Formats: sequence, C-alpha cells, structure tokens
Amino acid sequence: MFMSDDNKKLASFRTRIDEIDNEIIGLLIRRIAVVKQVGELKSSTTNIPCPIRSGREAEMVRSIVERFRPTDFPAAAAAAIWRIIIGASTSVEAKLNLSVFADEKENSLYWLAREYFGASLSIVKQPHINRVIGDVMDGKVAVGIVPFPRSSDTSNWWTSLMQHGDNMPKIFAHIPFVYTDIPGKAVPSALAVARLKPEPSGDDMSLVVIEADANVSQSRLQTAFVNAKLEVSWINIATLSPSCRHHLVEIKGFVDGEHEGFAAFASALGAAVFTTHFLGAYARPITVIDSQNT
Repeated sequence: MFMSDDNKKLASFRTRIDEIDNEIIGLLIRRIAVVKQVGELKSSTTNIPCPIRSGREAEMVRSIVERFRPTDFPAAAAAAIWRIIIGASTSVEAKLNLSVFADEKENSLYWLAREYFGASLSIVKQPHINRVIGDVMDGKVAVGIVPFPRSSDTSNWWTSLMQHGDNMPKIFAHIPFVYTDIPGKAVPSALAVARLKPEPSGDDMSLVVIEADANVSQSRLQTAFVNAKLEVSWINIATLSPSCRHHLVEIKGFVDGEHEGFAAFASALGAAVFTTHFLGAYARPITVIDSQNT
C-alpha cells in the first residue's frame, strides 16, 4: 500500500513514541525492583508501621514540577503521574491501605485520596472522622484521611491526636499537595494521618495545640509567638473544660517540641501554658498554573 511522505513521517514518529514508551515501562519495572529491595531491607531492620517518607516525597514532587515547568508537558500532570508512582511504589514496600472520612453528604476526600495515593490502594470509607483516626490507631489501616479543620468546625476531632508517644498517629501531608489554581476557602482539602514520624521537606507547615489557662487571651499568645519569631495563624479553639482552652494553630516551618523558637514561646508564658501537643507537619502545598490558561 502506497504511503504519502506525511504518513511515513507519522509512522516514524509513532514508532519512536512506542520505543520511548517501552523504555519508560522498563525503567518503571527496574524502579519497582529497587523499591522492593528497600522494603525488604526496612522490614528486616526496623519495625515501622508506615513506610511513607513524607519529606522525601514532597521534595521529589517539587523537583518534578520545576523540571517540567519550562517544557510543553504540563507540570501539574507530571506531578500527578509521580504521585501515582510514589503511592504504588510505597505499597510495594509494605501494605498501604487507607481509611477516609466520607459520609452521605461529603465524598470529596475519597477522590482527593485517590488522586494523591493512586487507584491501586484499598480505601475504607468511614462516616465519622474519629473512626478514621481509630482505624489508624488500631492498625487496621496505614493512613487516615481527614478534613482540614476550619474555624467553624465544632467537632474538635483534632483533640483525639493530642497524645504523646512515638507510635501515635501524626499528621504528615496536606492533600492536595499540588494546586492547579489559586486555592480558596471553598476548595476541599484534607490531612493525611499515620503512625510515623513527620520529617521536614524544606518548606513546611506545622500543626500544634497550645493547652493554656482559660484566662490567657489569644492576643497574649500571639504576642509571645511574635517575640519568638514564629509566624502563626489560628485555626480553631476548643474549650474542653472551664479552666483551659485548646488553641489549634498552624506555624510556618517545621516546628516540633524540640524547636528553639517554640521552646522560647512556651518559656515566656510559663505556667499560663499547661502543655503543648505537636500534631504533625506537612509540606506546604504548591500552585502550578498552566501558562496557556492564564
């Protein structure tokens, strides 16, 4: 059959695409083989409930976004592909299943979890947030997905994470991590919780609960934060007893109990602060806007 010059060029291009696809497939298979070795090594030397390395994952996705920004391939699409690769790879290291808050009215977190972790992972839907956290605590799942708390939220679910101990669930990721538009208040967002130790990624936000005397004003706490050179925003306040208030705050940076600035904040308030709870930290989300749509 006669082929025009254009058809010959198209056939040549398609052959090259097929060759590149085969290279990509081969590299993915090689990658998974190495990941499996990593999982076997970890299982023989450590007893970690969840294999996720949150800081490393965020660094990887940021790097992918920056490499694809100047190319014709959308950086947000590249980031989504790598998130799927990361999720699938982690599940090869160790069993990775999820519990997600999804009641009759709210199902958006289920799809956020799917986008972030990929389609291959098992997901259990729970109608109550505390059941999600309970699933993680009981070891029924590796990761729990809960809604990002708002000032109008009265459930105070985050108070169930105010438990000390290396094996207690911690917040480790914000979902989505990559936005394709400027995020607004109406955009659904979630937090991922697991029995792991959060790690810094270089650009992070921390969630901390300040258990303070009920007579201590928010203004006084804010002043102490400013003096300690910490950038803080209030998310919620719970009054669990008449004598104290629990202030849920978001702090710029990776700020755990060992952070120098946070120690200075607590010291300045003395007995006015009863205790503090580091709920976890997450890599600050990034925004990638396609220049063709701006």
